[in-house]
Amino acid sequence: MSALIWSLILLAAPFLGFPPAAALPWGAGAALLMGVFPAVLVTYLQHTNDLRSLPPSSLPPAVLGAAALAFMFQRLILWLDGPLPLSAAVFALLAAAVVLLVANAFTSWSWLDLTLGAGIVILGSTALLLFPGLAGTVAGVVLAGVLALSLTARLRQGRPAGHLAAAGAGAAAGGGVFLWLLSYAQ
Repeated sequence: MSALIWSLILLAAPFLGFPPAAALPWGAGAALLMGVFPAVLVTYLQHTNDLRSLPPSSLPPAVLGAAALAFMFQRLILWLDGPLPLSAAVFALLAAAVVLLVANAFTSWSWLDLTLGAGIVILGSTALLLFPGLAGTVAGVVLAGVLALSLTARLRQGRPAGHLAAAGAGAAAGGGVFLWLLSYAQ
């Protein structure tokens, strides 16, 4: 589910700065490269029992792969004068990954919880900015509401304070970095 949420974020972000014909290839490429590819690769390697153990890390392998690809994608955006809102979304992914890396040195947070928190802020605000008027408000509230309901369902799985803390950190780090950088991209 984390891969799906980040794919939606990365797919939608370029539309905040580029016309649709130019934004679609950037968004689709970013969604496939950083959202889908790491998750599919890790799943395949686990299925074939070929996933080599990595040095100790508090990040899941798919997040490590997405973070490495995110750094390379940032270079592409810079070199090709790509959409700055997409760069803001990529930095949001990196910020959430860094928070998970640091936090898991002390506790055990889930990447999904951080992603849900970041997604509530990023997808809600992106819908609000993409669609003017009532349509954007409704779309933003619906997207944020669906993610909040997903988080609520996770609260029943035990350790509700840990889930909420991780989601709050994801909203602050991922969502905050996205909105902060987006303010400079406009």
